[in-house]
Amino acid sequence: MADTLSEIPLHERPEIHARRWFLLGVMCLSLVMVVMAVSGLNVAIPSLQRDLDASATDLQWIVDSYAIVFAGLLLSAGAIGDRFGRKRALMAGLAVFAVGSFIGALADSSTQVIASRAIAGIGAAFVMPATLSLLTAVFPPHERGKAIAVWAGFAGAGGALGPLLVGFLLTGWWIFPSFWWGAVFVVNAVTPLIVLTVVAIYAPRSKDDEATPLDPVGAVLSLIGIAALLFGIIEGPERGWGDAYVVGGFVLGIGLLAGFVLWERHAEHPMLPMQYFRARPFSTGTGIITFGFLVMFGFFFLITQYFQFVKGYTPLRAGVATLPFAFTMIIMSPRSEPLVRRFGLNRVVAGGFTSMATGFVLLGLIRPDTHYLVIACGFVLLAGGMAITLAPATGAIMSSVPLNKAGVGSAVNDTTREFGGALGIAVLGSIVASQYRSHFDTTGLPGELADVAGESVGAAVGVGSQLGGEAGAALIDQAGVAFTDAVNVAFFVSAAIAILTGAVVFLIGRRP
Repeated sequence: MADTLSEIPLHERPEIHARRWFLLGVMCLSLVMVVMAVSGLNVAIPSLQRDLDASATDLQWIVDSYAIVFAGLLLSAGAIGDRFGRKRALMAGLAVFAVGSFIGALADSSTQVIASRAIAGIGAAFVMPATLSLLTAVFPPHERGKAIAVWAGFAGAGGALGPLLVGFLLTGWWIFPSFWWGAVFVVNAVTPLIVLTVVAIYAPRSKDDEATPLDPVGAVLSLIGIAALLFGIIEGPERGWGDAYVVGGFVLGIGLLAGFVLWERHAEHPMLPMQYFRARPFSTGTGIITFGFLVMFGFFFLITQYFQFVKGYTPLRAGVATLPFAFTMIIMSPRSEPLVRRFGLNRVVAGGFTSMATGFVLLGLIRPDTHYLVIACGFVLLAGGMAITLAPATGAIMSSVPLNKAGVGSAVNDTTREFGGALGIAVLGSIVASQYRSHFDTTGLPGELADVAGESVGAAVGVGSQLGGEAGAALIDQAGVAFTDAVNVAFFVSAAIAILTGAVVFLIGRRP
Protein backbone atom coordinates (compact mmCIF):
# COMPACT_ATOMS: atom_id res chain seq x y z
CA MET A 1 0.00 0.00 0.00
CA ALA A 2 1.38 3.38 -0.90
CA ASP A 3 2.36 5.36 2.16
CA THR A 4 3.58 8.57 0.55
CA LEU A 5 2.07 10.85 -2.06
CA SER A 6 5.01 10.30 -4.42
CA GLU A 7 4.21 6.59 -4.55
CA ILE A 8 0.59 7.14 -5.60
CA PRO A 9 0.16 6.97 -9.40
CA LEU A 10 -0.67 10.35 -10.91
CA HIS A 11 -4.03 9.21 -12.26
CA GLU A 12 -5.13 8.24 -8.72
CA ARG A 13 -4.42 11.63 -7.17
CA PRO A 14 -7.67 13.65 -6.83
CA GLU A 15 -6.13 17.01 -7.80
CA ILE A 16 -4.58 15.53 -10.97
CA HIS A 17 -7.70 13.55 -11.86
CA ALA A 18 -9.80 16.72 -11.60
CA ARG A 19 -7.75 18.60 -14.20
CA ARG A 20 -6.85 15.70 -16.51
CA TRP A 21 -8.91 17.03 -19.45
CA PHE A 22 -7.42 20.50 -19.05
CA LEU A 23 -3.96 18.92 -19.10
CA LEU A 24 -4.93 16.99 -22.23
CA GLY A 25 -5.79 20.33 -23.86
CA VAL A 26 -2.39 21.77 -22.88
CA MET A 27 -0.59 18.68 -24.19
CA CYS A 28 -2.54 18.83 -27.46
CA LEU A 29 -1.69 22.53 -27.87
CA SER A 30 2.01 21.74 -27.38
CA LEU A 31 1.71 18.88 -29.85
CA VAL A 32 -0.15 20.89 -32.52
CA MET A 33 2.47 23.62 -32.25
CA VAL A 34 5.38 21.33 -33.14
CA VAL A 35 3.42 19.48 -35.85
CA MET A 36 2.29 22.76 -37.43
CA ALA A 37 5.94 23.77 -37.65
CA VAL A 38 6.45 20.88 -40.09
CA SER A 39 3.49 21.47 -42.41
CA GLY A 40 2.86 25.19 -41.97
CA LEU A 41 6.06 26.32 -43.61
CA ASN A 42 4.98 24.60 -46.83
CA VAL A 43 2.60 27.52 -47.47
CA ALA A 44 5.50 29.97 -47.08
CA ILE A 45 7.60 28.20 -49.72
CA PRO A 46 6.77 30.70 -52.53
CA SER A 47 7.68 33.64 -50.26
CA LEU A 48 10.88 31.98 -49.09
CA GLN A 49 11.85 31.09 -52.65
CA ARG A 50 11.26 34.64 -53.83
CA ASP A 51 12.83 36.56 -50.93
CA LEU A 52 15.79 34.25 -50.24
CA ASP A 53 16.44 33.10 -53.81
CA ALA A 54 16.18 29.53 -52.53
CA SER A 55 16.65 26.52 -54.81
CA ALA A 56 14.35 23.49 -54.81
CA THR A 57 16.90 21.60 -52.70
CA ASP A 58 17.15 24.56 -50.28
CA LEU A 59 13.38 24.45 -49.84
CA GLN A 60 13.43 20.72 -49.08
CA TRP A 61 16.19 21.26 -46.54
CA ILE A 62 14.28 24.13 -44.92
CA VAL A 63 11.40 21.71 -44.39
CA ASP A 64 13.46 18.58 -43.68
CA SER A 65 16.20 20.01 -41.41
CA TYR A 66 13.55 20.39 -38.71
CA ALA A 67 12.15 16.91 -39.28
CA ILE A 68 15.55 15.20 -39.46
CA VAL A 69 16.81 16.62 -36.15
CA PHE A 70 13.38 16.11 -34.62
CA ALA A 71 13.25 12.43 -35.63
CA GLY A 72 16.88 11.73 -34.83
CA LEU A 73 16.70 13.07 -31.26
CA LEU A 74 13.28 11.74 -30.24
CA LEU A 75 14.50 8.47 -28.76
CA SER A 76 17.18 10.26 -26.75
CA ALA A 77 14.74 12.96 -25.65
CA GLY A 78 12.18 10.38 -24.53
CA ALA A 79 14.81 8.54 -22.49
CA ILE A 80 16.05 11.81 -20.96
CA GLY A 81 12.47 12.72 -20.02
CA ASP A 82 11.96 9.35 -18.35
CA ARG A 83 15.25 9.68 -16.49
CA PHE A 84 15.17 13.32 -15.33
CA GLY A 85 11.47 14.21 -15.47
CA ARG A 86 8.95 14.60 -18.30
CA LYS A 87 7.74 18.01 -17.12
CA ARG A 88 11.31 19.33 -17.16
CA ALA A 89 11.88 17.86 -20.61
CA LEU A 90 8.69 19.50 -21.90
CA MET A 91 9.60 22.90 -20.47
CA ALA A 92 13.17 22.74 -21.79
CA GLY A 93 11.89 21.68 -25.21
CA LEU A 94 9.43 24.59 -25.36
CA ALA A 95 12.22 27.04 -24.49
CA VAL A 96 14.62 25.71 -27.15
CA PHE A 97 11.81 25.64 -29.72
CA ALA A 98 11.14 29.32 -29.00
CA VAL A 99 14.83 30.23 -29.35
CA GLY A 100 15.15 28.42 -32.69
CA SER A 101 12.02 30.13 -34.01
CA PHE A 102 13.26 33.56 -32.90
CA ILE A 103 16.52 33.01 -34.82
CA GLY A 104 14.46 32.07 -37.89
CA ALA A 105 12.53 35.34 -37.67
CA LEU A 106 15.81 37.26 -38.00
CA ALA A 107 17.25 35.12 -40.81
CA ASP A 108 18.09 36.64 -44.20
CA SER A 109 19.42 33.57 -46.05
CA SER A 110 18.38 29.98 -46.70
CA THR A 111 21.30 28.70 -44.63
CA GLN A 112 20.20 30.68 -41.59
CA VAL A 113 16.62 29.48 -41.93
CA ILE A 114 17.82 25.87 -42.19
CA ALA A 115 19.95 26.32 -39.05
CA SER A 116 17.07 27.88 -37.11
CA ARG A 117 14.78 25.04 -38.11
CA ALA A 118 17.34 22.51 -36.89
CA ILE A 119 17.49 24.25 -33.49
CA ALA A 120 13.70 24.29 -33.26
CA GLY A 121 13.77 20.58 -34.12
CA ILE A 122 15.91 19.95 -31.02
CA GLY A 123 13.23 21.57 -28.86
CA ALA A 124 10.41 19.74 -30.61
CA ALA A 125 12.16 16.41 -29.93
CA PHE A 126 11.74 17.02 -26.19
CA VAL A 127 8.19 18.38 -26.46
CA MET A 128 6.42 15.64 -28.40
CA PRO A 129 7.28 12.51 -26.36
CA ALA A 130 6.75 14.39 -23.09
CA THR A 131 3.17 15.29 -24.06
CA LEU A 132 2.13 11.70 -24.76
CA SER A 133 3.93 10.18 -21.77
CA LEU A 134 2.43 12.79 -19.41
CA LEU A 135 -1.14 12.26 -20.57
CA THR A 136 -0.59 8.48 -20.35
CA ALA A 137 0.37 8.98 -16.70
CA VAL A 138 -2.48 11.34 -15.73
CA PHE A 139 -5.34 9.36 -17.30
CA PRO A 140 -6.67 6.17 -15.67
CA PRO A 141 -6.47 2.98 -17.77
CA HIS A 142 -10.15 3.01 -18.75
CA GLU A 143 -9.86 6.55 -20.21
CA ARG A 144 -6.35 6.29 -21.59
CA GLY A 145 -7.37 4.96 -25.00
CA LYS A 146 -9.80 7.84 -25.59
CA ALA A 147 -7.21 10.42 -24.49
CA ILE A 148 -4.59 8.94 -26.81
CA ALA A 149 -7.11 8.95 -29.68
CA VAL A 150 -7.78 12.68 -29.10
CA TRP A 151 -4.02 13.32 -28.95
CA ALA A 152 -3.49 11.42 -32.22
CA GLY A 153 -6.34 13.32 -33.86
CA PHE A 154 -4.75 16.65 -33.06
CA ALA A 155 -1.38 15.32 -34.25
CA GLY A 156 -2.92 14.73 -37.66
CA ALA A 157 -5.02 17.90 -37.60
CA GLY A 158 -1.92 19.96 -36.84
CA GLY A 159 -0.62 19.02 -40.27
CA ALA A 160 -3.66 20.75 -41.81
CA LEU A 161 -3.94 23.65 -39.36
CA GLY A 162 -0.35 24.76 -39.97
CA PRO A 163 -0.99 25.92 -43.55
CA LEU A 164 -4.11 27.80 -42.37
CA LEU A 165 -2.24 29.79 -39.71
CA VAL A 166 0.71 30.57 -41.98
CA GLY A 167 -1.62 31.49 -44.83
CA PHE A 168 -3.47 33.91 -42.56
CA LEU A 169 -0.21 35.58 -41.52
CA LEU A 170 1.09 35.92 -45.09
CA THR A 171 -2.17 37.06 -46.71
CA GLY A 172 -4.07 38.88 -43.99
CA TRP A 173 -7.85 39.12 -43.79
CA TRP A 174 -10.39 41.90 -43.34
CA ILE A 175 -8.81 44.42 -40.90
CA PHE A 176 -5.78 42.23 -40.23
CA PRO A 177 -2.67 43.10 -42.25
CA SER A 178 -0.46 40.63 -44.05
CA PHE A 179 3.05 39.99 -42.75
CA TRP A 180 6.39 38.87 -44.13
CA TRP A 181 7.36 35.20 -43.90
CA GLY A 182 9.33 35.82 -40.71
CA ALA A 183 6.03 36.36 -38.86
CA VAL A 184 5.61 32.58 -38.98
CA PHE A 185 8.70 32.24 -36.80
CA VAL A 186 7.60 35.06 -34.49
CA VAL A 187 4.37 33.20 -33.68
CA ASN A 188 6.36 30.00 -33.13
CA ALA A 189 8.62 31.92 -30.71
CA VAL A 190 5.84 33.54 -28.64
CA THR A 191 3.34 30.67 -28.38
CA PRO A 192 5.67 28.14 -26.68
CA LEU A 193 6.57 30.71 -24.01
CA ILE A 194 2.87 31.02 -23.12
CA VAL A 195 2.45 27.24 -23.07
CA LEU A 196 5.63 26.90 -20.98
CA THR A 197 4.11 29.14 -18.30
CA VAL A 198 0.93 27.05 -18.16
CA VAL A 199 2.93 23.81 -18.01
CA ALA A 200 5.10 25.16 -15.17
CA ILE A 201 2.00 25.96 -13.11
CA TYR A 202 -0.35 23.05 -13.81
CA ALA A 203 1.55 20.01 -15.18
CA PRO A 204 2.57 17.36 -12.60
CA ARG A 205 6.06 15.93 -12.23
CA SER A 206 6.52 12.46 -13.70
CA LYS A 207 9.56 10.24 -14.35
CA ASP A 208 10.92 6.70 -14.39
CA ASP A 209 11.43 5.65 -10.76
CA GLU A 210 14.06 3.10 -11.80
CA ALA A 211 16.47 5.87 -12.94
CA THR A 212 17.69 3.90 -15.97
CA PRO A 213 21.11 5.14 -17.26
CA LEU A 214 21.20 6.90 -20.62
CA ASP A 215 22.53 5.38 -23.85
CA PRO A 216 24.79 7.97 -25.57
CA VAL A 217 26.15 5.49 -28.14
CA GLY A 218 22.65 4.56 -29.29
CA ALA A 219 21.71 8.24 -29.43
CA VAL A 220 24.63 9.12 -31.73
CA LEU A 221 24.06 6.09 -33.99
CA SER A 222 20.34 6.84 -34.45
CA LEU A 223 20.78 10.57 -35.06
CA ILE A 224 23.61 10.34 -37.61
CA GLY A 225 22.11 7.26 -39.28
CA ILE A 226 18.73 8.89 -39.88
CA ALA A 227 20.32 12.18 -41.01
CA ALA A 228 22.71 10.45 -43.46
CA LEU A 229 19.96 8.32 -44.99
CA LEU A 230 17.67 11.29 -45.55
CA PHE A 231 20.57 13.37 -46.91
CA GLY A 232 21.00 10.82 -49.71
CA ILE A 233 17.28 10.83 -50.55
CA ILE A 234 17.01 14.64 -50.57
CA GLU A 235 20.20 15.31 -52.55
CA GLY A 236 19.68 12.48 -55.08
CA PRO A 237 17.62 14.46 -57.64
CA GLU A 238 19.95 17.48 -57.40
CA ARG A 239 23.37 15.78 -57.46
CA GLY A 240 22.42 12.57 -59.30
CA TRP A 241 21.82 9.16 -57.75
CA GLY A 242 25.35 8.00 -58.59
CA ASP A 243 27.03 10.99 -56.93
CA ALA A 244 29.63 10.04 -54.32
CA TYR A 245 27.97 12.14 -51.59
CA VAL A 246 24.56 10.62 -52.29
CA VAL A 247 25.85 7.04 -52.34
CA GLY A 248 27.94 7.77 -49.26
CA GLY A 249 24.85 9.06 -47.46
CA PHE A 250 22.95 5.85 -48.19
CA VAL A 251 25.86 3.62 -47.18
CA LEU A 252 26.57 5.57 -43.99
CA GLY A 253 22.90 5.80 -43.02
CA ILE A 254 22.08 2.13 -43.55
CA GLY A 255 25.32 1.05 -41.87
CA LEU A 256 24.80 3.21 -38.77
CA LEU A 257 21.13 2.23 -38.39
CA ALA A 258 22.12 -1.44 -38.63
CA GLY A 259 24.79 -0.75 -36.03
CA PHE A 260 22.15 0.94 -33.85
CA VAL A 261 19.99 -2.19 -33.90
CA LEU A 262 22.96 -4.43 -33.03
CA TRP A 263 24.07 -2.10 -30.23
CA GLU A 264 20.58 -1.88 -28.73
CA ARG A 265 20.28 -5.68 -28.72
CA HIS A 266 23.43 -6.11 -26.62
CA ALA A 267 23.64 -2.89 -24.57
CA GLU A 268 23.16 -3.25 -20.83
CA HIS A 269 20.81 -0.24 -20.72
CA PRO A 270 19.50 0.22 -24.29
CA MET A 271 17.73 3.41 -25.28
CA LEU A 272 15.25 1.29 -27.24
CA PRO A 273 14.88 -2.25 -25.86
CA MET A 274 14.55 -4.48 -28.91
CA GLN A 275 12.35 -6.97 -27.03
CA TYR A 276 9.48 -4.49 -27.33
CA PHE A 277 9.32 -5.33 -31.04
CA ARG A 278 8.51 -8.94 -30.18
CA ALA A 279 5.07 -7.74 -29.11
CA ARG A 280 2.95 -7.67 -32.25
CA PRO A 281 0.94 -4.53 -31.27
CA PHE A 282 4.20 -2.61 -30.77
CA SER A 283 5.89 -3.66 -34.01
CA THR A 284 2.70 -3.39 -36.04
CA GLY A 285 1.92 0.03 -34.59
CA THR A 286 5.35 1.40 -35.48
CA GLY A 287 5.00 0.18 -39.08
CA ILE A 288 1.50 1.64 -39.43
CA ILE A 289 2.58 5.06 -38.17
CA THR A 290 5.77 5.16 -40.25
CA PHE A 291 3.99 4.55 -43.54
CA GLY A 292 0.93 6.56 -42.57
CA PHE A 293 2.96 9.68 -41.87
CA LEU A 294 5.19 9.02 -44.88
CA VAL A 295 2.27 9.53 -47.24
CA MET A 296 0.62 12.26 -45.12
CA PHE A 297 3.56 14.67 -44.81
CA GLY A 298 4.62 14.05 -48.40
CA PHE A 299 1.05 14.88 -49.40
CA PHE A 300 1.00 18.22 -47.53
CA PHE A 301 4.41 19.18 -48.92
CA LEU A 302 3.08 18.76 -52.48
CA ILE A 303 -0.55 19.84 -52.27
CA THR A 304 0.25 23.30 -50.86
CA GLN A 305 2.63 23.93 -53.77
CA TYR A 306 -0.05 22.71 -56.20
CA PHE A 307 -2.58 25.15 -54.72
CA GLN A 308 -0.24 28.16 -54.93
CA PHE A 309 1.92 27.54 -58.00
CA VAL A 310 -0.62 25.76 -60.22
CA LYS A 311 -4.02 27.05 -59.12
CA GLY A 312 -2.75 30.48 -58.09
CA TYR A 313 -4.21 30.44 -54.56
CA THR A 314 -3.03 32.98 -52.02
CA PRO A 315 -1.33 31.52 -48.91
CA LEU A 316 -4.52 32.08 -46.89
CA ARG A 317 -6.74 30.40 -49.46
CA ALA A 318 -4.31 27.49 -49.66
CA GLY A 319 -4.51 27.11 -45.88
CA VAL A 320 -8.32 27.29 -45.85
CA ALA A 321 -8.39 24.66 -48.60
CA THR A 322 -6.86 22.11 -46.19
CA LEU A 323 -9.55 22.56 -43.51
CA PRO A 324 -11.65 19.53 -44.58
CA PHE A 325 -8.65 17.39 -43.68
CA ALA A 326 -8.29 18.91 -40.19
CA PHE A 327 -12.02 18.71 -39.38
CA THR A 328 -12.23 15.09 -40.49
CA MET A 329 -9.20 14.11 -38.39
CA ILE A 330 -10.57 15.76 -35.24
CA ILE A 331 -14.04 14.25 -35.70
CA MET A 332 -13.01 10.72 -36.66
CA SER A 333 -10.02 10.04 -34.37
CA PRO A 334 -12.01 9.66 -31.11
CA ARG A 335 -14.32 7.22 -32.92
CA SER A 336 -11.48 4.87 -33.79
CA GLU A 337 -11.38 3.20 -30.37
CA PRO A 338 -14.93 1.71 -30.51
CA LEU A 339 -14.28 0.58 -34.10
CA VAL A 340 -11.17 -1.32 -32.98
CA ARG A 341 -13.06 -2.92 -30.08
CA ARG A 342 -15.75 -4.12 -32.44
CA PHE A 343 -13.82 -5.16 -35.55
CA GLY A 344 -10.21 -5.58 -34.40
CA LEU A 345 -7.08 -3.52 -35.12
CA ASN A 346 -6.12 -5.28 -38.35
CA ARG A 347 -9.53 -4.86 -40.01
CA VAL A 348 -9.87 -1.21 -39.00
CA VAL A 349 -6.34 -0.36 -40.14
CA ALA A 350 -6.81 -2.21 -43.44
CA GLY A 351 -10.02 -0.25 -44.01
CA GLY A 352 -8.28 3.00 -43.13
CA PHE A 353 -5.43 2.42 -45.58
CA THR A 354 -7.96 1.45 -48.26
CA SER A 355 -9.73 4.79 -47.73
CA MET A 356 -6.36 6.57 -47.94
CA ALA A 357 -5.47 4.75 -51.16
CA THR A 358 -8.83 5.70 -52.67
CA GLY A 359 -8.19 9.34 -51.79
CA PHE A 360 -4.74 9.25 -53.34
CA VAL A 361 -6.08 7.68 -56.55
CA LEU A 362 -8.67 10.45 -56.77
CA LEU A 363 -6.02 13.12 -56.19
CA GLY A 364 -3.71 11.35 -58.64
CA LEU A 365 -6.17 12.29 -61.39
CA ILE A 366 -6.26 16.04 -60.69
CA ARG A 367 -5.35 18.53 -63.38
CA PRO A 368 -4.58 22.27 -63.17
CA ASP A 369 -8.28 23.09 -63.70
CA THR A 370 -9.77 20.41 -61.41
CA HIS A 371 -12.62 21.79 -59.26
CA TYR A 372 -11.82 22.22 -55.58
CA LEU A 373 -14.77 20.05 -54.46
CA VAL A 374 -13.12 17.03 -56.10
CA ILE A 375 -9.92 17.76 -54.18
CA ALA A 376 -11.91 18.24 -50.94
CA CYS A 377 -13.45 14.76 -51.41
CA GLY A 378 -9.93 13.38 -51.65
CA PHE A 379 -9.03 15.22 -48.42
CA VAL A 380 -11.96 13.64 -46.55
CA LEU A 381 -11.07 10.14 -47.76
CA LEU A 382 -7.43 10.63 -46.74
CA ALA A 383 -8.17 12.14 -43.34
CA GLY A 384 -10.88 9.62 -42.50
CA GLY A 385 -8.55 6.74 -43.28
CA MET A 386 -5.67 8.27 -41.34
CA ALA A 387 -7.85 9.05 -38.31
CA ILE A 388 -9.04 5.47 -37.80
CA THR A 389 -5.55 4.14 -38.55
CA LEU A 390 -3.06 6.32 -36.67
CA ALA A 391 -4.95 6.73 -33.38
CA PRO A 392 -5.30 2.97 -32.61
CA ALA A 393 -1.71 2.39 -33.77
CA THR A 394 -0.53 4.92 -31.17
CA GLY A 395 -2.63 3.20 -28.52
CA ALA A 396 -1.16 -0.18 -29.51
CA ILE A 397 2.40 1.12 -29.03
CA MET A 398 1.71 2.75 -25.66
CA SER A 399 -0.14 -0.30 -24.32
CA SER A 400 2.89 -2.50 -25.12
CA VAL A 401 5.39 -0.73 -22.83
CA PRO A 402 5.45 -0.42 -19.00
CA LEU A 403 4.02 2.82 -17.62
CA ASN A 404 7.40 3.84 -16.18
CA LYS A 405 8.80 3.61 -19.74
CA ALA A 406 6.06 5.80 -21.21
CA GLY A 407 8.69 8.27 -22.46
CA VAL A 408 10.45 5.56 -24.47
CA GLY A 409 7.14 4.28 -25.87
CA SER A 410 6.08 7.80 -26.74
CA ALA A 411 9.48 8.49 -28.33
CA VAL A 412 9.20 5.37 -30.50
CA ASN A 413 5.73 6.46 -31.58
CA ASP A 414 6.96 9.97 -32.31
CA THR A 415 10.17 8.83 -33.99
CA THR A 416 8.23 6.69 -36.43
CA ARG A 417 5.95 9.67 -37.10
CA GLU A 418 8.76 12.12 -37.78
CA PHE A 419 11.00 9.67 -39.59
CA GLY A 420 8.06 8.65 -41.76
CA GLY A 421 7.17 12.31 -42.32
CA ALA A 422 10.72 13.33 -43.23
CA LEU A 423 11.03 10.27 -45.47
CA GLY A 424 7.73 11.12 -47.17
CA ILE A 425 8.80 14.70 -47.91
CA ALA A 426 12.17 13.48 -49.15
CA VAL A 427 10.91 10.54 -51.26
CA LEU A 428 7.77 12.11 -52.74
CA GLY A 429 9.52 15.47 -53.12
CA SER A 430 12.37 13.75 -54.96
CA ILE A 431 9.92 11.90 -57.23
CA VAL A 432 8.22 15.16 -58.16
CA ALA A 433 11.54 16.98 -58.66
CA SER A 434 12.87 14.23 -60.92
CA GLN A 435 9.64 13.96 -62.91
CA TYR A 436 9.32 17.73 -63.31
CA ARG A 437 12.90 18.23 -64.49
CA SER A 438 12.71 15.38 -66.99
CA HIS A 439 9.39 16.50 -68.55
CA PHE A 440 9.57 20.31 -68.45
CA ASP A 441 10.32 21.65 -71.93
CA THR A 442 12.73 24.61 -71.89
CA THR A 443 12.93 24.88 -75.69
CA GLY A 444 13.04 28.50 -76.81
CA LEU A 445 14.26 29.91 -73.51
CA PRO A 446 17.71 31.49 -73.15
CA GLY A 447 20.25 29.19 -71.47
CA GLU A 448 20.26 30.86 -68.05
CA LEU A 449 16.46 31.22 -67.89
CA ALA A 450 16.03 27.64 -69.09
CA ASP A 451 18.21 26.36 -66.24
CA VAL A 452 16.26 28.37 -63.67
CA ALA A 453 12.78 27.49 -64.97
CA GLY A 454 13.69 23.83 -65.30
CA GLU A 455 14.70 23.58 -61.65
CA SER A 456 11.25 23.80 -60.03
CA VAL A 457 7.70 24.99 -60.65
CA GLY A 458 8.24 27.97 -58.31
CA ALA A 459 11.28 29.09 -60.28
CA ALA A 460 9.37 28.69 -63.56
CA VAL A 461 6.51 30.82 -62.24
CA GLY A 462 9.04 33.48 -61.26
CA VAL A 463 10.62 33.43 -64.73
CA GLY A 464 7.22 33.57 -66.38
CA SER A 465 6.24 36.57 -64.28
CA GLN A 466 9.45 38.36 -65.33
CA LEU A 467 8.86 37.62 -69.01
CA GLY A 468 5.24 38.76 -68.90
CA GLY A 469 2.88 38.77 -71.87
CA GLU A 470 1.81 35.66 -73.76
CA ALA A 471 5.28 34.08 -73.53
CA GLY A 472 5.31 34.39 -69.74
CA ALA A 473 1.76 33.08 -69.38
CA ALA A 474 2.52 30.12 -71.65
CA LEU A 475 5.62 29.28 -69.59
CA ILE A 476 3.62 29.39 -66.32
CA ASP A 477 0.89 27.18 -67.82
CA GLN A 478 3.45 24.67 -69.07
CA ALA A 479 5.17 24.56 -65.69
CA GLY A 480 1.80 24.00 -63.99
CA VAL A 481 1.02 21.05 -66.25
CA ALA A 482 4.49 19.53 -65.76
CA PHE A 483 4.27 19.90 -61.99
CA THR A 484 0.74 18.45 -61.87
CA ASP A 485 1.87 15.45 -63.92
CA ALA A 486 4.71 14.91 -61.45
CA VAL A 487 2.36 15.22 -58.47
CA ASN A 488 0.03 12.66 -60.07
CA VAL A 489 2.89 10.16 -60.16
CA ALA A 490 3.74 10.84 -56.49
CA PHE A 491 0.11 10.36 -55.42
CA PHE A 492 -0.20 7.07 -57.29
CA VAL A 493 2.98 5.92 -55.53
CA SER A 494 1.36 6.95 -52.24
CA ALA A 495 -1.76 4.94 -53.11
CA ALA A 496 0.39 1.87 -53.78
CA ILE A 497 2.18 2.32 -50.42
CA ALA A 498 -1.18 2.62 -48.62
CA ILE A 499 -2.62 -0.52 -50.26
CA LEU A 500 0.48 -2.60 -49.53
CA THR A 501 0.68 -1.42 -45.91
CA GLY A 502 -3.00 -2.15 -45.28
CA ALA A 503 -2.71 -5.62 -46.84
CA VAL A 504 0.36 -6.51 -44.76
CA VAL A 505 -1.30 -5.35 -41.52
CA PHE A 506 -4.47 -7.32 -42.32
CA LEU A 507 -2.54 -10.52 -43.07
CA ILE A 508 -0.33 -10.18 -39.96
CA GLY A 509 -3.41 -9.63 -37.82
CA ARG A 510 -4.92 -12.90 -39.01
CA ARG A 511 -1.91 -14.91 -37.80
CA PRO A 512 -2.44 -16.61 -34.42
